[in-house]
Amino acid sequence: MRVSNIVAMGQGEPFLNYDNVLEALRLMNSPDGLEIGARHISLSTCGIIAGIRRFAGEHEQFTLAVSLHSAIQERRDELMPGCVKVTLPELKRELQRYQKESNRRITLEYLMVDGKTDDSASLEALIDFCHGMQAHVNLLKINHIEGSPLEPTPTKRLEWFQTSLEHAGIETTIRDSRGADIDGACGQLKNSRRQ
Repeated sequence: MRVSNIVAMGQGEPFLNYDNVLEALRLMNSPDGLEIGARHISLSTCGIIAGIRRFAGEHEQFTLAVSLHSAIQERRDELMPGCVKVTLPELKRELQRYQKESNRRITLEYLMVDGKTDDSASLEALIDFCHGMQAHVNLLKINHIEGSPLEPTPTKRLEWFQTSLEHAGIETTIRDSRGADIDGACGQLKNSRRQ
């Protein structure tokens, strides 16, 4: 089976290893490498401003994805404590600048957590954050992790959230999580131990 899409994520923040990550993406894009189209190659960042600014100047049509997870500052800070120095207004300004310079659409990764990121206030904040830029929202239902206080959004509310975003003119998909049935999905592996 031929690999057709690549996402640089989950191995550390790509923009903190910028040169090596870009070299790898270019190799995957190259006719001498995997020859995957640039628009099928994504780089996912937590929102490193300097990296976004630099990435805007690259000539390849790689896709920029940003782990947003909440458009309410306090909730994002709680979910992503490593990003507390980057405010949401600052991030939005940089994304708008990126889009103006690169003319490329942005993907926003949004974590659906029961009672934390899936209520009406969260929805309105996300719609407001998307206003003024061309963004595609990927909704990711958090995986159930034994002992974690965070639980996945119920399916009906997830579908309501998606429909509401689409009614607001925001292209939205629900990303399928694979491997949860064997505790091998995102966030689950580090909690599994052999007895």
